[in-house]
Amino acid sequence: MSWYLTLRPAASQAEPADTEALTAYLTAQPELRQIGPVEFESVPGQPQMLMILAKDNGRGGYASDGKFIPRIDIIELICPYSEPPDWYDAMAARIAAHLRWRAVEESEERQVWPA
Repeated sequence: MSWYLTLRPAASQAEPADTEALTAYLTAQPELRQIGPVEFESVPGQPQMLMILAKDNGRGGYASDGKFIPRIDIIELICPYSEPPDWYDAMAARIAAHLRWRAVEESEERQVWPA
């Protein structure tokens, strides 16, 4: 089973993020490796995680076929329940702070960033 951390722009922020600039930032993170145009995973030795960069579909959800999207407004971290949340929360907070977005675990209505 998995749980999800969702990163989105703050309500006052209308513009999505540039995917190329974000991808450059993410590939510079030593805990991550890129596995597709809009997908990352944690490197061996780190807690297991899959990260998807996506675009909101206008109905509060998203779909990703793995193809490059020029601008994104959702980052989904898919995390296994078998690991404690601290590492995932820290990763989500670092990315959200970089983008000036917010990070939440929606199923528990828990805001990770800003704290």
